[in-house]
Amino acid sequence: MTAPWEYRDPLEAKLAAEVSAPTLMEHVRTIGAWERESGSAGEAQAFDYIERSLKSYGLEVERRQIEAYISLPLEGRVRLDDGTIIEGLTHSFSPSVDGLQAEVVDVGDGTPAELARAAGKIALVRGLATPGKAWAAQQAGTLAQIFVALDHLHNMIVTTIWGAPTPETAWRIPATPCLSVLGADGERLRERLTRGPLRVTLTTRVRTGWTPIPHLVGALAGRGEDRFVLFSGHVDAWHHGAMDNGAANATMLEIARLLATRRDALARGIRFAFWSGHSHGRYAGSAWYADHAWRELHARCVLHLNVDSTGARGATDYSVLHATEDAQSLAEAAVADVTGQRGRARRFSRAGDQSFWGAGVPSAFMSLSGLPKQDTELSRAMERLVGSAGFPWWWHTKDDTVDKIDADVLALDTKVYLATALRWLNAPVLPLDHRRAARSVLTELEALQAAAGARFDLTPALDTARALAERLERVAAALDRVEPARVEGVNRGLLRLSRILVPLTYTSGDRFAHDLALPLAPLAGLQRARELATLDPGGDAFKFARVALVRECNRVVHALDSALSVTDDLLEDRR
Repeated sequence: MTAPWEYRDPLEAKLAAEVSAPTLMEHVRTIGAWERESGSAGEAQAFDYIERSLKSYGLEVERRQIEAYISLPLEGRVRLDDGTIIEGLTHSFSPSVDGLQAEVVDVGDGTPAELARAAGKIALVRGLATPGKAWAAQQAGTLAQIFVALDHLHNMIVTTIWGAPTPETAWRIPATPCLSVLGADGERLRERLTRGPLRVTLTTRVRTGWTPIPHLVGALAGRGEDRFVLFSGHVDAWHHGAMDNGAANATMLEIARLLATRRDALARGIRFAFWSGHSHGRYAGSAWYADHAWRELHARCVLHLNVDSTGARGATDYSVLHATEDAQSLAEAAVADVTGQRGRARRFSRAGDQSFWGAGVPSAFMSLSGLPKQDTELSRAMERLVGSAGFPWWWHTKDDTVDKIDADVLALDTKVYLATALRWLNAPVLPLDHRRAARSVLTELEALQAAAGARFDLTPALDTARALAERLERVAAALDRVEPARVEGVNRGLLRLSRILVPLTYTSGDRFAHDLALPLAPLAGLQRARELATLDPGGDAFKFARVALVRECNRVVHALDSALSVTDDLLEDRR
């Protein structure tokens, strides 16, 4: 027998042969014909088309309107003191400003020291307008930011708030306007600065507020159990968004069509969730679903399978893929089996519609195929932002049109998602491999202990993590020979492990809130252990940090103890 994450479904080859490139491209052409800002008429038409398609395949469809906090950029420009106008691109959640006059300061890449020089002025910042950079500039006291791209202006969203604001997060709604300009225009500003101080007039117009947006879920029931795979992608887009995300919508529709023809062969159910509010509400649709379906997601969802930007022209590289550690083994196997390429799964960055970690749901994929290794401004920025450098130049631009889609690449991407979905739907034992999660926790704890030295003792957490890693090796070795009568108990145990370990390593601690759209290290609450060496052991700051670390260490040890209890049950069940 083989391990669960090496399972191949008997239907894979037959259904893969039925993936239709012409059908996929017809979906892309249809959806990509509409401009699809969140809450717009064009987006509603795309949802109408998706709803009709799913119903024609025989899926049960639930569509509703939800209210979300949406921000749509309208215009942005900067006027120089000689009257020259530079047209730019403002961003979602930039505030509107009519004629802000201030001096410009070139802050390079926007390090803290550089930003400090721009307090009370407009910062000229190199690179993409990311939420982290915009927030750092605001906190440094800048009045506004002008971001300088190179060859293309990329639409961005600059709020750090994930989903709708709450009383606890609303204060982080951006208060300083931002604008992006092309590299040549940025060089014009820099050249002008060499001749002395420069005052400019900045104008931005952005429509931000509560907006009704569509939300649609199509479902196929499983024949054997009530657990399900959540397969999701966003419909809203910048401009026509053929790649991002019309092609991904096509992937979902084609897999829905194929699985519907074999619905009697699906052991578990699958839900196809189409979001709005991704691009203009910082994952508003998926965050809403996480909030309103938390209980059943926690109880019944075995995997969140996300799809974004499939089928890009020239995207032949599958070396980088993302998954939570418990889902990485199967993700790597599916990609290798379908494409012939061996990629290495990475830890997720804080990006995409990954709104379900608080409920402990494992996740696989976001973007998938990428352009072969490149060294461009965009690739470097995206490597930092989402952990993948393979994005093409037309990402988030008006040039993301249907001519940028390669039907063969789209069909291959779709086959990877099809194989992945089938394996999670039909593997008798859930293909959850928790060994990497335990090893990553142990590695992080060792690094934190090395940084803290004698100033804080993480031994209880380290010892428990080592015990868990050892025990999970024994669990994994036993999963290739589970007797049929014990499968259900084993699956319950494997899901319980994910419900413990995913929130431990992918949230800051509150399982019912959404962390900010900023990088989040594993064991986030223990990261201040790295700062202890810089603090005076006799000072308040050190002692405050130590109190917090004791409490966070208790949380980590409790989670690891709970996981150990589950492994004991799994190993006892084998005897």
